[in-house]
Amino acid sequence: MKDFWETHHWPQGEQRVHWHLLFDDQVAVHAFARAHAELIGRYSELTPVPTEWLHATIQSIGPLTPAQTDAIAAAARPVLRDLAPFDLEIGPAQAIHNGIVTALYPEEELADVFWALRRATEGILGAELLPPAPARFWPHMSLAYSNARWDADDLARALVRLRPARARMRVTRVALVEQQQLWRDKYTWSPIAEVLLGQGLQSGAELTVVPQSGGHRP
Repeated sequence: MKDFWETHHWPQGEQRVHWHLLFDDQVAVHAFARAHAELIGRYSELTPVPTEWLHATIQSIGPLTPAQTDAIAAAARPVLRDLAPFDLEIGPAQAIHNGIVTALYPEEELADVFWALRRATEGILGAELLPPAPARFWPHMSLAYSNARWDADDLARALVRLRPARARMRVTRVALVEQQQLWRDKYTWSPIAEVLLGQGLQSGAELTVVPQSGGHRP
């Protein structure tokens, strides 16, 4: 396994805006992550993701001005209003080249959210300011990052044997966040906005903007 942090080193103090799927209030997802904690704790080469900072990155963006983040949040409202909320399944976990990640299903609905947000964000910033678009969106949630170069074959086999029950949740919203990197430790963020799915299919508010405070989210 490779060292995740060798290729994910942000300049000191830099903040980058991301579209995330968050799991703040998802008890089943937290329980699924905790079911792997004892195994992850056996390996000093792994840096676990704290439960309160579990997330699935939908789109990395980069450093932005407040005006740009406001425009991107507003642009996301119409592209998500006709995408219906959907059920998500989390798991199983697997060892990859730089850590432990969990699969997220169904991939098709998550890909629809990705491409909708990608187009909305490109419309504000231009495609050249975003990371290259993938040929296929790969949805996943990280449980741990590798902090060394090492042979993780035993870990991969242990994950196959562990296999706790998959977690399930309802995806109803996405979050625009300003994210910080705590070097070789974790990622934290401050919320900027939440955009609800399917608001064109029902009445109600479409966009909730969260005042930026510069601190951690609750």
